[in-house]
Amino acid sequence: MTEPVAGAGTMRVTASNGVTWTRRPGMTSTAEQLLQALSDLTGIYSDPARQWNWWQEGRRDQEYDLVLQVVSEWDKYGPRRGSADEKTAPRHAEPDTFGKDLDEDTRRGPDLVVEGYDENRERLRLRLLRTQSDVAFFGHVLQTPASSAQRDDAEHRLNASRAAAAGLLDQLGDPEQVIDRHGRLPAERREMNLQSHMQYWRHPTLRSWTTTQRRRFNALLAMPLPDPAAMCSECQAPSAWHDYDISLRLFQPPPAPGTQAGQLAQLIPGWWQRCPACTTYRVGHQWGGQYALPDFSYDQWRAMLPPLLRTIFTPSPPRPRPAPRPQPKPLAVIPSGPITEVRKRLEQAETRYPTAHVRPGSTDGWEVWPAPQ
Repeated sequence: MTEPVAGAGTMRVTASNGVTWTRRPGMTSTAEQLLQALSDLTGIYSDPARQWNWWQEGRRDQEYDLVLQVVSEWDKYGPRRGSADEKTAPRHAEPDTFGKDLDEDTRRGPDLVVEGYDENRERLRLRLLRTQSDVAFFGHVLQTPASSAQRDDAEHRLNASRAAAAGLLDQLGDPEQVIDRHGRLPAERREMNLQSHMQYWRHPTLRSWTTTQRRRFNALLAMPLPDPAAMCSECQAPSAWHDYDISLRLFQPPPAPGTQAGQLAQLIPGWWQRCPACTTYRVGHQWGGQYALPDFSYDQWRAMLPPLLRTIFTPSPPRPRPAPRPQPKPLAVIPSGPITEVRKRLEQAETRYPTAHVRPGSTDGWEVWPAPQ
């Protein structure tokens, strides 16, 4: 517990780590503000809740400077030394390395294979995640099936996927204890992926949409911070997105030219960038035939998305254009000709339209129009 101590015009406070701080003469920040600033100083770069809306340019540095301003009003153990270094060193110590670390790990390759890593178990775990996503996907389809044939097929696939997932889980054991080739557990990767989701997708996307995509911008801005446990361990999306066939694999390099993967990537656009934990339905749908659900369409997929995902990942349907207003037409057209013939036609028009007005025609002759209102 900390307690401010005042005396002889000075104020001192002892932080929880035992360090005593003395407020400099003429400064006004309180002991509570100092303790909060010290807490923020150590956690500002590791608190996702604070970073979630750091999409505005310079906001991160502004918040950090506000914290430093409070700390700068206090001396630790006595006179301050090296205040300029104190202001710059912590920020330099926080490099943007989430994606770079992944790239470096990839380059180091086999050197990072740790004892206890089992490639077959890793693949088995990914199959389990895909199958669980399939279970959820076909469950969404069954909420509003487009036809009886689709309902029957989706029920069959749902039951088959559930049985397959149960079998895979029996083989695998606890999927949370399966490390990757770098020795990281799924929970560790989820925390990294939440940071990357913010820094490399959410923040740049909000900046790019702020003036051009206001509808999508407002939806993404209102998106609540995911719990790290809700993130996918294999990509930078919340794992629930995979149930709707949406993934976010930001750091996937293109396949090598001439390889089987490269050929498949050309045949199935978007396949290579898909998260290996995402439902496999889209790939099957693109192959067609027995792999596609009967009567399943883009409109049905779009309709089953939650409002947030529908707004962010699909364009708005085009607004129906109003039917063109019919152009007004004259009641009658009297072509030019002999005066007796024109007079005869005018008399007939007067009998039929006694209140009408006669105007010169747009080309030749005369036009009979309703009286102006």
